[in-house]
Amino acid sequence: MDSELLPLGVRARSGPSHQEVAGVLRRRIMLGGFSPDRRLPTERELAAVLEVSRNTVRKAVRELAEEGLVETTLGRTGGTRVVAQLPSAAERSSLISTFRQSLDHHMEYRAMVEPAAAGLAAERADQLVLTELAETLALPSDDLASYHRADTLLHLRIAAAAGNPVLTEAIAAARAQMFGDLNVLWLDSDWDEVYGSDHGEVLRRDHAPIVAAVNDHDPESAREAMARHLRESHAQFSKLLTRLPSSTSSTRSGESA
Repeated sequence: MDSELLPLGVRARSGPSHQEVAGVLRRRIMLGGFSPDRRLPTERELAAVLEVSRNTVRKAVRELAEEGLVETTLGRTGGTRVVAQLPSAAERSSLISTFRQSLDHHMEYRAMVEPAAAGLAAERADQLVLTELAETLALPSDDLASYHRADTLLHLRIAAAAGNPVLTEAIAAARAQMFGDLNVLWLDSDWDEVYGSDHGEVLRRDHAPIVAAVNDHDPESAREAMARHLRESHAQFSKLLTRLPSSTSSTRSGESA
């Protein structure tokens, strides 16, 4: 349970309020760690991992439900699930316009901090971290949602391997800000035409050189591999944006609403 939750979020601070716990869960949702319609861990599991009371978790989940991010159902097959956010045509157009304006800023920032983190990871990663990176690289990525989750997990594990919690937090926050409102757009885009249909192969192709450099304890190669990956990602995001339909709202199946 710990390995499932904590790498995609930040542990709540000592004595957190339900707002802080809600923030941890909200960030994980924004990072793609909880996919639409996927059931969240139980109240008991979340309380144990975040080291808070079940009542605090209950209040946090209620706050997310009021925001429309999750919904809870009762019964044997019930539980709390992330609500698939399907924007209206106007909301979709606004999201795409905003992201077009901010993409260069986001990627410029990432190009400054993530290669540095990769270099530090190559210097400091121990065998346990190297094993985790190899396992993450081999995660099944059968669809875009699972690819996004594995991609996020890889980037945050590399950041954590740098051994600098301030840097790790900065990278996680920047990634959440960049992707937060746009996950549903990626899930409803011409992703395969830009990246390829084999999501697992895309994951390994894009990240294997970084993981290999960290594994070899080669900081310079790790920095170069991460910088190259981010340049390629920037170009891919730009290309994908030109293919996102901004004038119509779509359903999850890709049909016009």
